[in-house]
Amino acid sequence: MTKAEIIQSAFETWGATGYQNTSLAALAGALGVTKTALYHHFRNKDDIFTAMYDTFFDSLADNVRPFFEEVLACAEGCADEAKILEAALLINGRITEFFAKNPWYFIFSLVKAHRNMDASFDVSARLKEKGLDFEKIDQIKNRLNEKKPYPTFFQFIFTASFCITAHFLGVLWAEGRLETGFHEITGRVNRFVRHGVGFRRETIDSLDWEALEKAAVWREIGGGGGRRKWLIKAVASAVAAVGPWAASMSMVAKKSGLSKSGLYAHFASKRDMLRQLFFEEFDDVIQHARNVSAKSGVPEEQLYLAMRAVESFLTSEPEFLTAIARIKTMRINFDMDRMEDIKKNMCHNRFYQVFSEIKNASGETLVDETTGSVILFLLTDTLIRKPDSMDYKAIPNESFRSLYRFIALGTDGVS
Repeated sequence: MTKAEIIQSAFETWGATGYQNTSLAALAGALGVTKTALYHHFRNKDDIFTAMYDTFFDSLADNVRPFFEEVLACAEGCADEAKILEAALLINGRITEFFAKNPWYFIFSLVKAHRNMDASFDVSARLKEKGLDFEKIDQIKNRLNEKKPYPTFFQFIFTASFCITAHFLGVLWAEGRLETGFHEITGRVNRFVRHGVGFRRETIDSLDWEALEKAAVWREIGGGGGRRKWLIKAVASAVAAVGPWAASMSMVAKKSGLSKSGLYAHFASKRDMLRQLFFEEFDDVIQHARNVSAKSGVPEEQLYLAMRAVESFLTSEPEFLTAIARIKTMRINFDMDRMEDIKKNMCHNRFYQVFSEIKNASGETLVDETTGSVILFLLTDTLIRKPDSMDYKAIPNESFRSLYRFIALGTDGVS
């Protein structure tokens, strides 16, 4: 048994549980050795994690650096927007391919690298040390989007690719094809990024944006929903503040003004509390989006109406929006091992209902389940990553129109 074998097993063993249970006993069991045998190579678990970080960044840099440097050289000094965008797509494709071929590194990146709470840990700095200076990408972004509003097409490209990669890794994992299905991921990412849903550009160019935006505005009915709505908002506020794992019944009781025992009159358990938060709020946003989308029979209009209806709801419910942001990249489990019920009912099946009704003249659904998840992911990402100085309601309509064009047309829609 070598150090490299221990590190690789750590990626797979701990990654399979989302790094929630990172015990040396589990790692030793996966390797078929005793915990004592691990100490011949590493002093403790922290030493193994340090080696995993080094391995992750070295491997990513070794695979991407040559291509990265070549693309940057081609884009440097280029004034052609199409060529600059193509350079971004090539870099994005290389990174997508790396993670599709190395799913355990993707999970590590998601859960450990990008969520490292150590103030001294800087992912960008670590990558720069390895020859991947993404500040240069930012320079390209600025040139490509110099006169365009927040957010940039670069943000759309990388966010959509991340979401599609995560979704299909989950599918391949469930089907036992994690190590062999990377072509499906890279193919799907490339198609969506370049072509989006594949709507008709001429129809989109003629949309009455202002009329559609006015029709999608969320207006809460019934004076705010009473005590029940207040409780759900308190749950959302707790999840937004500390995340679903750390949010407690005591915290929600304090925010709602109830005693903890009084809270149990409304929720049987923490699991029930979290389920009801996402189920009830999603019922509201789904119903609103469906009602708004039904105001048109034109697919291109229906998609924008549904998107703006969801945006209008979420910006009116900032606690729920932040709660979604807390969980959208996590594998959460109300039973603290897996959480298939919310995964199934939150983004994929229930939210997809909004888009499953958008059909062409032949009655074919135009937005599949995966794309529905990507739309929600892109929309919430656009809201959450706004400039700190900008209020949610101050995000200009042009930002959402730009997002819509990307979803509908991909980079084919760049004008």
